[in-house]
Amino acid sequence: MTWYAVEALDDALDATKSLLTPLDARQWLKLALVVFFLGSGGGGGPSAGAGGSTGTPADGPGTTPGHGVEFDVPAALGDVLPILLGAIAVALVVGLLYVLVGAVMEFVFVESLRRQRVRIRSYADQHLGRALRLFVFRVALGLLVAVPAVALVVGAVGLATGGLDVSLGLLVVLIPLLALLGFLVAAVDAFTVSFVVPVMILKNVGVLAGWRRFWPTLTREWKQYGVYALVRFVLALGVGLIASVVGGVVGALLVAPVAVVGVVAVPALGGVGAVLSNPVALAVAGLLALAYFALLTAALAVVFVPIQTYLRYHALLVLGDTDADFDLIPDLRRKIRETG
Repeated sequence: MTWYAVEALDDALDATKSLLTPLDARQWLKLALVVFFLGSGGGGGPSAGAGGSTGTPADGPGTTPGHGVEFDVPAALGDVLPILLGAIAVALVVGLLYVLVGAVMEFVFVESLRRQRVRIRSYADQHLGRALRLFVFRVALGLLVAVPAVALVVGAVGLATGGLDVSLGLLVVLIPLLALLGFLVAAVDAFTVSFVVPVMILKNVGVLAGWRRFWPTLTREWKQYGVYALVRFVLALGVGLIASVVGGVVGALLVAPVAVVGVVAVPALGGVGAVLSNPVALAVAGLLALAYFALLTAALAVVFVPIQTYLRYHALLVLGDTDADFDLIPDLRRKIRETG
């Protein structure tokens, strides 16, 4: 029996070469911009806890008269808290915008591989409606994990501080369930972008209709897609190793000027304690950190253009092999296999 995911390994390499060679710096940079947004964005929320005592009221600046509740929050944290909440709100908005643009770029990327020509604005306009549906779908998937995760964190904090009556056994059960849910959501998202997005493009349908079209193929060829998942897992290990090495080198190069600024600025501002107690300094440090990670991601996107291209061509080849009606690259497939 022919395993399409294994057979497509060499073909995906040939397809990648056909797109990226001869080297076109402008097209490469366009693809790097697309790859920059291909990852799924995620947002995290803070957890806060308040401690209380049930003893007799005590006099002092940290006590609310008549209630006997002692607040242990330092005054410095109270000053910084609005800045932190503002930063969290900004991060959430930026994260959602990143996911939105990423949904658009999923279609731009597949269309670029299909036509072997990168036209970001044209393809984005062409598939904007479907990209918005994909965005809503991915946000809904994220909420399936985020809501119970937040509940778990709140329950754990409440149990640790005594502020909530939460069963430890319930938390222990929720942890593996949340891990399983996260795995399932990640798998659904991966299959959506790898296989359902091409179906959406070919059949001019939304994400749910795309899943309905793809589902019979997935269930009929479940062995093929099981092998595909195993192959992609191995490829992911290799990509992760490359990302660690390249990311470490690029990150070290980019962090050097930031470190120099920190070495000069921190003593000038009065030391680490003074910086941590200064909301403006904290905000600037947060912006510098955000700029650093943005530059790091952009640099890695340039490096990972051929890797992302290879992985997506591999998925397109498997999809077309399992169902000819969903073949997005029939001419390229024929050319590769005839010359190979």
